[in-house]
Amino acid sequence: MQRFILALVIASAVMPAQDPAAKLMIELETALPRQQNTQGAGQGMPNFNVDWDKAIAKLGDLATRAAGTRAEPWALFHLGNALYAGGHIEEAAGTFRDLSERYAAHPINTVALEKGGKSRLARALDDCVQELSFRAQHKVTDLAKADVDAVTTATLHFSAGDVTFGFYKNAAPEHVKNFLELAKSSFYDRTRVHHVAPGQWIKLGDPNSRDKYMDEWGKGGPAHSLDNEFSRATHKRGTVSMWRGSGRPKSHGSQFMVLLADQPHLDFVQTPFAEVIVGLDILEQVSRKTRNQYECPADDVWLNGITINVTK
Repeated sequence: MQRFILALVIASAVMPAQDPAAKLMIELETALPRQQNTQGAGQGMPNFNVDWDKAIAKLGDLATRAAGTRAEPWALFHLGNALYAGGHIEEAAGTFRDLSERYAAHPINTVALEKGGKSRLARALDDCVQELSFRAQHKVTDLAKADVDAVTTATLHFSAGDVTFGFYKNAAPEHVKNFLELAKSSFYDRTRVHHVAPGQWIKLGDPNSRDKYMDEWGKGGPAHSLDNEFSRATHKRGTVSMWRGSGRPKSHGSQFMVLLADQPHLDFVQTPFAEVIVGLDILEQVSRKTRNQYECPADDVWLNGITINVTK
């Protein structure tokens, strides 16, 4: 996003201030979403809070008003980027293709970002093609909204207090089934919270965490693993997502994380399957406990057991 903002500033700087297109460019710059980036202590994981649907609406209005002016290609380009960031990949690709055809000679389409490289527009189109290919391969489920099951819930009995999960009915059914089966078999009983990032997440569900050797925590799981079940369920605050190891696309097993802040950069990386409906404040407090060199609470936080609740 930073390179897009910089390009817009440069483009607007060369237009006379009284030019209507220049006024639109200034308005366009102020309409660009600003990412509020906060870092978890020592974790390097950003927290992005952008209302992309709102940004898309603003940029779409500006693109309409900029039609036929020198501001139009920039308005379309930034609208395409907002569509992409908001998950509307096909619409983004269509916007970029239209821009490419209508403004074939525009610098946004002809000037390479670096020697021997591609233009901004070519890169944006490449990103769309790659994302659409990825989603086709991984069968991404498109959701209007993640629907939480009100019938079946799970209450996790931590040494710090009880926390209740509600499971998605329309996303990641194999992950929901896997979690419930492991919970019913007492797989999670007497495991520890093995990794925390203050105000960002907690991780747990590793059978190795029963052992005192902390260098093995975060490496264990059941004898089986699950395929990714990607969907448009985003990683918002309170989301419960199955954890897989870096570079191991089919390593979802038993470890999971609870997010304490919005983390949309994890979408299509991990598999969200539930969300916290009661007790998120307890996990927030756990995340902020004093940590040791392994980034886990210095004083053990135990998951003593899980109760599956079924409302008839």
